[in-house]
Amino acid sequence: MELAQIEAFVRTAREGNFTRAAAALNLTQPAVSTRVSLLEAQLGGPLFERHGRTLALTPLGEQFLPYAERLLTVLADGVGAVHSYQRGQAGQVKIAAPTPFLLAFLVESLADFRYQHPTVDVMIRERNKTTILEMLHDYTVTLGLVNAPVLDKRLRQLFRLEDRIRAVAAAGHPLAQASETLHMEDLYRHTVFRVSMFPEMTAFIDAAAEAGRVGSGGAVIAIPMVMARRLVALGQGVTFLPEHYVKRDVEAGELVYLEIADMPPLVSQAVLVTRRDHELDAVHSEFARIFRVRWRDLVR
Repeated sequence: MELAQIEAFVRTAREGNFTRAAAALNLTQPAVSTRVSLLEAQLGGPLFERHGRTLALTPLGEQFLPYAERLLTVLADGVGAVHSYQRGQAGQVKIAAPTPFLLAFLVESLADFRYQHPTVDVMIRERNKTTILEMLHDYTVTLGLVNAPVLDKRLRQLFRLEDRIRAVAAAGHPLAQASETLHMEDLYRHTVFRVSMFPEMTAFIDAAAEAGRVGSGGAVIAIPMVMARRLVALGQGVTFLPEHYVKRDVEAGELVYLEIADMPPLVSQAVLVTRRDHELDAVHSEFARIFRVRWRDLVR
């Protein structure tokens, strides 16, 4: 039984067919199929049921998969430990998050961690939620900070953060200068940038953006959060963003929070997750601890 056979089996199980598995492994489709066939011969039975181009695990495959995944995890940990030893370092933290969470939560967390553990390598990747979950299963990262919910039973939640969604505008925007209590209808005379993070927020902002077509010149402007943040700072309109995503801009006087009397309470939930079958090593446990201490007021 060879490592290449194990890798081919695990990747095929994830991808559901040999073609995608081959592309992910940078191999030909026959090469992946052959490796899986050799492994099946050694295990004494088929690992997949073939339904055209689609593959499904047999009961034998389902039994073997968690052990194969664990083997690859242990191997990856061992290689990482050896590399750290060779460099005279204590280890490596590997985490991925989407842009809003990077800017809202990981800048200060990394600064705290670096101050306390200056010799530990850190690899932070900027990805979307779907890709981050794939990276966790591929052992590319050990920690993922993503939007709730996470329904994958192979992952476990370390803790959850709750961050209030706020209406924001530039300090010089007319709405920021209003002396009377603001209501949602007051926003509709201005451009409302549509952003999205989770279903409740999407539904609310979709309705606000539609109602705000008049102020937006008849258009709905749907853009990423990073663009909305910058355009609002330039005085181009208003939007709704997580409080800690724009906190530094507010403290610098570039943006202001708008208090909207009839705005429903909305909360962004970020969860720090890892693989359920993988115990965190010392450096990842320490990073998670420092992260939690930094944001303890938001931890639920």
